[in-house]
Parts: sequence; structure tokens; C-alpha cells
Amino acid sequence: MSPEDIFVGIQKLEIVYIQLTKERENPQLIFESLNSTGLDLTQADLIRNYLLMGQAYSVQEDLYNRYWIKLEQMLPDIIISDFIRDYLTLKTGNIPNKDNVYSAFKNYYCAVVNDTIENFLDELTQYGEYYSWFKYANGPDDKINFRLLQLQKLKSTIVYPFLLEMFEKYYKLHIIDLGTLCQTIDVILSYVMRRLICEMPTNALNKVFASMSKDISKLTVDSLPDQVAYVLSQKKGKVIFPNDEMIKNKLLTRDAYKFPHIKYILEQIERKQGKEIVEFEDMTIEHIMPQALTAKWKIDLGKKADEIHEKYLHCIGNLTLTGYNSELSNSNFDEKKELLIKSNIYMNKMISEKNNWGEKEILERCSWMAKEIIQIWKCPDILSANQDKVDNRIEFDIMDEVNVTGRTPVDIEICGGVIPVDSWKAFFQTICEQMYDYDAQIFRGLVKHNDFKGRNRRIIAITDEEMRRPCKLAEGVYIELNLSANDALNYSKLVVGNFNGMEDECSYRLKPNY
Repeated sequence: MSPEDIFVGIQKLEIVYIQLTKERENPQLIFESLNSTGLDLTQADLIRNYLLMGQAYSVQEDLYNRYWIKLEQMLPDIIISDFIRDYLTLKTGNIPNKDNVYSAFKNYYCAVVNDTIENFLDELTQYGEYYSWFKYANGPDDKINFRLLQLQKLKSTIVYPFLLEMFEKYYKLHIIDLGTLCQTIDVILSYVMRRLICEMPTNALNKVFASMSKDISKLTVDSLPDQVAYVLSQKKGKVIFPNDEMIKNKLLTRDAYKFPHIKYILEQIERKQGKEIVEFEDMTIEHIMPQALTAKWKIDLGKKADEIHEKYLHCIGNLTLTGYNSELSNSNFDEKKELLIKSNIYMNKMISEKNNWGEKEILERCSWMAKEIIQIWKCPDILSANQDKVDNRIEFDIMDEVNVTGRTPVDIEICGGVIPVDSWKAFFQTICEQMYDYDAQIFRGLVKHNDFKGRNRRIIAITDEEMRRPCKLAEGVYIELNLSANDALNYSKLVVGNFNGMEDECSYRLKPNY
């Protein structure tokens, strides 16, 4: 073994102080149980050791059997570490680094906890039970479990610190009732799902829910769901609550087929129809207009067949659920109708009533599905009241959410420098040029980045092959300028987002809305 190996091994050692008693062997057994596998101690192991080892043996054994063992039975060891991280986030308003949970816990316990260790462990175990309900949706209320399952499907663990407090208010303190808790979770579900639909980053939400308790404590509104809705409705930029118009616009343009939650969304739309009980487990997503156009499909779609196919293939309006995907495949629309009409899926029966399937039908269905979605994941009343107001602002941060269709950019400000632009193509080109000059190596990494794959052709690529309006930034770096106003802005945001710190250094101005 080399000296370097020995040094690394010493760095991994944990010093554990064990209070010796007449039963001096037993504390050692407790320690051995922490590290009997020879693996590195987890953050939860270290916290358990910190809380118990300073006590007399009889106290250690009692506390372990009455509290910590219950925590271990409810949550696997690695999840205990996640739980304590979220517990600390709730208690302190700060989010500990995953590798520093033990250190953050010691700081919190030494500085804040003035109660007995027994009372503290009792509280920790209670919160641990709530956390197990989050993970397994096995709490005492079916209505809550139903909502927890939805949070699981959306992989939305960022809301857990705030939910811990809400569960404490309902299950132990009885400050809120079941209906209030359900309505509050519904607001959160809508916020998370709408942001997923609009392809907004989830990592930006950690601080939103870490500070939620503090934010709602400042409000005079009585209803908890209204308090949460108000706080979320005031968020701007990267953490905005998407309104109905944003959902409608996004569903028209995004690649829904590759959206990880598209099957769940289609299932929820179908459930809302309430026509028949359907088993969704074995169903798959089917393109109505197929992924490969046959000669018959090209004839039916007309002169713009390729353009329609490129634009709407993966649009949500062209997707449905079926149990016989392979049978449908590239069949022409009349043949597909014969199968769809026999389906017990209400959405499919609606499709089978159409005489043709093309751009008009896809857009009509997309519009219908958007209406269903905004009813399932509702927009808070306070946001609905303001969403129809015309946004007459002319100055925006680069990450602000704004519909720029029909509006013209005037200039871009980057790190204090102002660059005039007169179109959205010039806007995107300028952003790319400036970011390339800022760090060419980072920008070159975008030529293979999935964010710039585009719906049917790359937006940033090594060559200009298949680009409609290419612009060469440098050797082996091309950008596509044939973009709508909103696409040009959104791709600009994605570019800037790859340069650490630049999101706060970029802003732009538009011509006024008259």
C-alpha cells in the first residue's frame, strides 16, 4: 500500500467517542452496527452517532429503540439523509449541500435546539413518518395519498420541506383541515405541472419552497391555499407560475412526444372525460399522423405534406393512447379510424369521428386538449385575473417569461454594453455571437447539446446541413435563424443559461405596445 493510499484512508476515518459503562462492550456493538459493511458512513449514520454516542449506554439503547429504529423502519438509510436535509431546510430556510447534511445538522442542533434529546427525537421521528408518507403515499388519508402519488409521478421532491410543515399543521397541531391541505397541494401540483409543460427548470424551485413558510407568514390572507397561490403568482423570471396563455402557446409548439410526463397527461385528460374505466398500464403513445409518411398520407395532407409533418408530428394534438400501437403503425387515416372507433378510449372515438386528419384537425385537437389541461391543473384565481392584461412593459431580464409574438426588439444589454437589434433573428444571432466571444469553449459544447436539437433539425450544429437559414459563427459552429419570435427568445435563454452568472447580466428592450 502506498503512502498516498494510507493518507486517503486516514481522511475517511470518523472519530467516535463512546462513553464507557459497566457494559463497555455494548457501545462498541452500536458503533460496529454503523460501519459493519466497511462502506463509508452515510450522513444519517453520522447524525445517529452524534445524537446517541454521547449518552449513557442505557439512554442510548432506550432512545435508539424508541425513536431511531422507528425512523430506520420507515425510511431506508439513504432516504433518512434526504429527509434530514429537507427537515433542516424547513427549520432554517437554507438548503444544505447533500454532502454536508451532517455538518449542517450539528450547527443547527448546537445553535437552535434547546429541548431534551428525547423531545427532539420524538419530533424528528414524527416528521420522518410524514416523509415516509411522501415516499410511499401510504398515509391515513386516501385523498392526500392520491395527491402524493401525483407528486411522485412528477418527481417533485423539492416541495417536501414545505409539505413537512403543512402535514404537521394538519396531523398533529390540527391548525388546518383536510380540505385546506388538499387544496394547497392542488395549487402546488398545478404550479409544478405547468412549469414542466412549459419546459422550465425545476432546480430553480428549491429556494421557492424553502422560503414558502416565511413568505406566507407575511400575508394577511387567511386561506392557506390562497396564501400559497399568491406567493407563487408573484414569482417572476425562472420561477414564474405559467398562466393559461403560456400553456396554450407552449402546447402548440413543443415536442410533446419526448416529454417524460406525456403519458400521464394523456391519462389524466382521458380520466376527466369519465366515460369508462380504463386500464392504462399496457397502453402506449401513438402518432395519428405517422412518424414516416406513406404515399397515401402525402396525398391526403396535400402540397404542404412535408411542412405539416415536420411542424406537427410530435404536437400533443397528434398524439393519443392505444393498446394496439403496432397495428396502427403507418396505416392511412381511414384504416386507423376502423381501429380507433372500437377503442374504449373517449379521445380515440373523438378522432374516429373526423373525416380527414391534417393541420386543421391537429390544431383543433391541440386546442381542446389545452383547455382540458388548464382545467385539470388550474390557474389560481389571482393569476387568472391578471393574465388577460396586456403587458406594456418594454424592459425585460433575459429569463423573464413573456409572449413576444407581434413585438419587436430594440436592443440587448449584456454586461453593461448595449447592442441595437431590429428583429428576433438578429436578437438570437447577437446573443450567440456575444456568448461565443465570452467563452468559445462553452459555446462549442452546445453543438451537441440536447437543448438545441430542435423539433426536426438542430438549432446549433457543427454543419449547416438541413438548416433553412444558417449563420456561421465560427469554423464548425452554425446557428439556425429561421425561428419564430418566441422560439428565438427561448433559444436565446437556453444559450445564456449555459454560461454561469450571465442570466443576471442580460436584458433587452422592446418597442412599446400601443
